[in-house]
Amino acid sequence: MDSQEFLCWLSDYYRDDIVTLRLIIRMMGMQRPGGTVEATQSRLAELLKVKQSQISRSLKDTGSLGVTAKVKAGLYQLHPRLSLRGGRVPVEPRPGMRAQGTLKVDQLSLLDAIEDNPDLPGAFKELRQLPDPEKKPLREDKTRAQARAVKKGRTS
Repeated sequence: MDSQEFLCWLSDYYRDDIVTLRLIIRMMGMQRPGGTVEATQSRLAELLKVKQSQISRSLKDTGSLGVTAKVKAGLYQLHPRLSLRGGRVPVEPRPGMRAQGTLKVDQLSLLDAIEDNPDLPGAFKELRQLPDPEKKPLREDKTRAQARAVKKGRTS
């Protein structure tokens, strides 16, 4: 699955969860080369104009699917095969270099480097089959709202 296929899956899978959909798209836009996103849950909530608890719920859900992983407080990793961005990465100065430089890296080179990293979260080691959007149950709150609407329709 490449990032275009992932966007199609994302729109289908989170059809009833706009906050999670918006969060992942926002994180994709904020990522650094290598797929890391530096932002606290509070900052993400502020950017999306939602409650922090909604961000926490969304990150827990996407983490269980292997779409995101929390590296440490304020630092998240997007699954590289789904949304990786190439670009320039810092290069440690070598003897004779006056300053730290950068190196342009393409997506495939970054994927190779990331996959060789022993600290990579287990969910990222191998791209798991993402769940079929058609088989995803509605969120609990959406199910309750739907049941209330049906009940009101019967009594009206």
